[in-house]
Amino acid sequence: MKKTSLLLSIIGMVLCCGCGGSKQLKSIPTSETTSTSTNVPATETPIPTLTPTPMPDVVYQLSGIDLGPYITGDPNLGATVSETEIRNLIERIAPYTYWVRTYGTENGLEYAGAIAHEYGLSIAVTAWLSSDLEANERQMASLIDMAKNGEVDLAIIGNETLLREDLTESELLNYITRFKEEVPNVPVTTTDVWSKIKQSPDLIASMDVVAVNVYPYWENIGIDEAFSAVKEWYKDAVETVEAISPGKNVIVAETGWPSCGENGDPTSALYYLSSFTSFARVKSIQYFWFEAYDEAWKAEYEGEAGACWGLWDSEGQLKPGIDEIFAGNAGSGKVVPEREPKLDLTLVPPMGSITDLAGIAWFVNPEDYRVAVYIYVPDAGGWWIKPTFDFPLTEINKDGSWSCPVFTGGIDEQATKVAAFLVPNDYNPPAAAGWSSLPQELYDISVSEVETNR
Repeated sequence: MKKTSLLLSIIGMVLCCGCGGSKQLKSIPTSETTSTSTNVPATETPIPTLTPTPMPDVVYQLSGIDLGPYITGDPNLGATVSETEIRNLIERIAPYTYWVRTYGTENGLEYAGAIAHEYGLSIAVTAWLSSDLEANERQMASLIDMAKNGEVDLAIIGNETLLREDLTESELLNYITRFKEEVPNVPVTTTDVWSKIKQSPDLIASMDVVAVNVYPYWENIGIDEAFSAVKEWYKDAVETVEAISPGKNVIVAETGWPSCGENGDPTSALYYLSSFTSFARVKSIQYFWFEAYDEAWKAEYEGEAGACWGLWDSEGQLKPGIDEIFAGNAGSGKVVPEREPKLDLTLVPPMGSITDLAGIAWFVNPEDYRVAVYIYVPDAGGWWIKPTFDFPLTEINKDGSWSCPVFTGGIDEQATKVAAFLVPNDYNPPAAAGWSSLPQELYDISVSEVETNR
């Protein structure tokens, strides 16, 4: 769904786990959106037979995938889907994800919960709420019935209703409270952009997990800045939610990048998928990827880009390069080989912490490169190589992630800075031991480097 408000806020992300009375989610979530009009007679629009891409070796499954089932028809014009069509769509994506998210509880979508469970998936079911109060009653009644039948693992009460100004905060809270009273054993939330959720402590308190739609694309953030923006938003969301409702977790309910349209292209879409999934893995973030299939009808409302957010195209073909993500090569040069190698830090231990330094090496073959890590300890003379003199290089995992123990003795915990260099695997890095500065050769030989304060 097109985002027209500030921002996509953030981040929602983090493994969902209940605390302080909130209910615990199974493993992971996902989400996508699709509005259904109730003012037109429902007419079933046949979905063409899809020819699925041969399934690649699945080493890495996505946390969750948003499923919009309207491959050809427009739900705003009365299109529906049959139970068979829902089954076919879910069957195709089942090997690639732990969760699926649907939008709406009528016109065929009422079958999704039971079918998802047949294929071993957890499901987040969204009651599509709007300014049409009669339609809202039908959506809520169907969601409650599905939940009471054990067909809902996470109930989502409305998607971006505050962003669209379809409901007031008070009205939305009433729907959430109603669901909790009728189905107290099923976790419940709503999904919206961070700018709306952040300004509502009462809404945050009402959710069992805070679920945020995160779209750098709709915020006009360029692809090269998108990953950094997500990291900053994630940090803000986690800190904000912790201050308001300690112990409550944040998940990403929707995020993605289009493969066509203005500022959308296959390379950028693949890059964002690669960078986001690697980051989510390192940080143990629960998320739903937007979306499973291209939906042509959305171009009418969102422009060309609206029609091409899918991992699969409208004919059921997995888009080029995405098989490498499922093969576990998210951060490697196999995915987006034409981009410059880049080193990012995903976890810098703050002062007082002795956890490992962690990061991601982008767009290189992990077999060909290593990471040389140094810490700066003022009271020990300066820079020291890590983890040890005997093992001066850190290996990079298949997905591009890496971690290095940097507190291995002495007064290492007093380090004020860290530096990391992406270097060839046969390079013998300088064995710094209390050096006032790092030699220029490190900067010359590395293809990317990063330095930061703790």
